[in-house]
Amino acid sequence: MEIDIVRLLIAFLCGYFLTVSGSLAQIVTNNKLASSSTLGFDGVGVLVILLAQFFITFLGFRYPIEHLSFFFFLILFMPICLISLKTFKQNLNLSKIILIGLGFNLFVGGIFSIIQFLFLAINFEFPTGIWFGNFKFYDDNVLWLFSSIFIIVFALVKKLSANLAILSLGSSFAEGLGIRTAKISKIALLLSFFLTGLVVSYFGVFSFIGLIFPHILRSFNFFKFDMKRELIIGPLCTGAVLSGLDFVCFQVPFYGAEIPVGMVCSVVGSFVLLLLLTKKSST
Repeated sequence: MEIDIVRLLIAFLCGYFLTVSGSLAQIVTNNKLASSSTLGFDGVGVLVILLAQFFITFLGFRYPIEHLSFFFFLILFMPICLISLKTFKQNLNLSKIILIGLGFNLFVGGIFSIIQFLFLAINFEFPTGIWFGNFKFYDDNVLWLFSSIFIIVFALVKKLSANLAILSLGSSFAEGLGIRTAKISKIALLLSFFLTGLVVSYFGVFSFIGLIFPHILRSFNFFKFDMKRELIIGPLCTGAVLSGLDFVCFQVPFYGAEIPVGMVCSVVGSFVLLLLLTKKSST
């Protein structure tokens, strides 16, 4: 049995990042169906991968697509971050953000289909695998990058967790306690956006993880009644789950081909979500 420690660690970190991203999105929007997908964050990640693929295929860039994708994502993320920092006091229109996110994802899906057709028409290889994230392609530099970001994110989430726990009870209630809800919400959404873009840029889309993992955590009483535990301890647990799922996918190939763990998460995640929603509606 082959054990790749670096790959296991990267899968763990991605599971941690995506769970944090999902929890932050759901807390800030007060919407249990909010996630990186419904807010359009996945779509941005796919868009920068398509842009990187265009530069490599048509402009002859000799640079790994994952690093180039993340570079383009940072170029997009930085001005958004700066604009948000200058408007901390302005409240967010969360309904508008969700609608824009859903519309943007549909737009990127259409662009994806058009570009895929063009690539196939001129016999160029197209990275269709970005729809189903996997950890086949990585190097030690990625582990160092992700580990450094993990340390920063863990400290930041721990610092924000108390205010976010109060914010989860309602923005009016939080404002009554003197919490700057606009500032906290924007920091949380920017962090969610960054973490999703980071993971998608390097390893593709992992559907339902950001949506379903926080729900699974809340199905346990240990996390259900303690938002700080969900934000600090929960992502560590779900990171270990994703790492284990990827290990199984690596060890049990299908006719010699590795099953993308992102595809497994899409199928299993949608089924688990239906079970949880059915259980809640019946109670």
